[in-house]
Amino acid sequence: MPARETYRLAPPVVLWWAWLAFVAANVADWAVQGTSAGFALTVGAVMLAVTGAIYALALRPRVVADTDGIAVRNPFRDHRVPWTAIRGVDTAEWVLVRAAGAAGDKTICCWALYVSARSRRAANARPRRSLAMSRLRGVATESGTGISPRLPHQAQYLASLPPARAIAARLDSWAAKARARDGSAGAVTASWAWFPVAAVAGPAIALVIVLLAT
Repeated sequence: MPARETYRLAPPVVLWWAWLAFVAANVADWAVQGTSAGFALTVGAVMLAVTGAIYALALRPRVVADTDGIAVRNPFRDHRVPWTAIRGVDTAEWVLVRAAGAAGDKTICCWALYVSARSRRAANARPRRSLAMSRLRGVATESGTGISPRLPHQAQYLASLPPARAIAARLDSWAAKARARDGSAGAVTASWAWFPVAAVAGPAIALVIVLLAT
């Protein structure tokens, strides 16, 4: 098991920093050019509301794996799942963690790890069984993959997958090893993440007030 590894995809993080750069450029332009107080207040409230939403929906989500289990941080909810409670990790539109809970099995969607529509179409279009067998034999069946035949078979297989699917396969493997060592399921916990709730709700309320006042 990893000491601590964090998983999230690059595009949402890029979106966050691109938005911050856009906001900084606009603020600098206002400072140089000058603008009316009413306009600056209205547009500033809009930007603040969008910043809170992008933080909650793009920057915050991640999956953190450590020696005890995984923490799934979604926009407004946090889930903690011990390795032994995980019944499987697979993918649909997102990576899905299937866990055993006190009230029965539950499925946790990992907001940070999404599978693009293009990747889903590609996965559904090719014969899965023959592709998996060829990968296990160390044969690259798709031209231009750039996968070295000298890599271990499991590494070749993971390298050929889209990022979210590769992460799901890795987490599923670790969970299976944990269940093999210890059959008892730990407790799955969930809680609200109040900071992103405030980051979205606060600016949204402020924006409504500004719009009503202008």
